[in-house]
Amino acid sequence: MGVNPTVSRITIYPVKSLDGIFVNRAKIGKSCLLHDREYAILDSNNRFINGKSNALVHSMRKKIDLENETISFRHDSEVLWKAFHLQNEKPAINDYLSGFFNEPATFSQNKEGRFMDIPDIAGLTVVSTASLESVAAWFGDMDMEEVRKRFRATIEISAVPAFWEDKLFIEEGTAIEFKIGNATILGISPRARCVVPTRHPQTGETIHAFPKIFARGRADTIPSWSALERYGHSYYLTVNCYIPPSESGKWIETGDEIKITGRRITR
Repeated sequence: MGVNPTVSRITIYPVKSLDGIFVNRAKIGKSCLLHDREYAILDSNNRFINGKSNALVHSMRKKIDLENETISFRHDSEVLWKAFHLQNEKPAINDYLSGFFNEPATFSQNKEGRFMDIPDIAGLTVVSTASLESVAAWFGDMDMEEVRKRFRATIEISAVPAFWEDKLFIEEGTAIEFKIGNATILGISPRARCVVPTRHPQTGETIHAFPKIFARGRADTIPSWSALERYGHSYYLTVNCYIPPSESGKWIETGDEIKITGRRITR
């Protein structure tokens, strides 16, 4: 039976390391989806304050209104939100974040995708719903929303079997060219995972055996045609994808079909 890969979910993360928002359509900006990781919280050494560097990230909740340029924060244990204007109250935002994280913090903006984890090769990441369901099953009581928050993919696709997205990479130096709707995207490599997925997205509680359980499950379910074994281990999920500059201004929408169109040498 054939498959019909389709975009089922789009998630952007306006503030790096904080909660994502679900959208039905997203415009491609410069190298990434517009507003994705547009803001980041930096420490005194201009390094990201994230789940790896400060456990309090897991306790921070945020609401953002991109149209009206407002953002609100609160601790997970609090009820009241503290609201700010993104452009007019930057010093107040910095003061609030410094107090929240117990260290000097600066709320910084970059509209060119430089706050992405791997900005030069990964403007978005792709995963299938079936893959996330498989991962959830490896950990017994983990629900889908928790799995999504642990791995933070931009594009989720449906109507394919688990790990179908492995078709979107092949080897270093060669990209898989594919279409999402009318946008041309290049699949570059599988995304190696760090310590962040081992931690509960809201409590920060760590599953210490997470990498071992995950790697065993992934190794046992690698499709026979997958190139993943070329990458040396199995602690990978989602695909790093590059958006060529020519695609800026195009839209990606839920319901868009995904079609592999060829390969492109990237060396």
